[in-house]
Amino acid sequence: MKAPEFATKHDIAATAADVSRIRTALGRFYGAVAAATPVADSYIQIPHGEAIRASFLQHNPLSGQGHGVALALAEMPAEWPPKYRASVAYHLAPLMDGVVNS
Repeated sequence: MKAPEFATKHDIAATAADVSRIRTALGRFYGAVAAATPVADSYIQIPHGEAIRASFLQHNPLSGQGHGVALALAEMPAEWPPKYRASVAYHLAPLMDGVVNS
């Protein structure tokens, strides 16, 4: 997907360099998640949640936490099994509290 398509999909104003930076940050986040608990067809256990949230906060590709979480969930690697993907969403959900309850 080219930079303008990526920007439109995620409702952001971004240059090609911005999109490259965002994709790099997302790659680092996904790598940190996989390092915290290897990708498998299983749920990520509760004790790993803090590491996942900390990794996201370190690698958040956008200035807004809620928008960054939404982007990270939308771009999650397709090859990750559904249970694993659901677990990542579950562990990132607390970071959406300010968005949902505002």
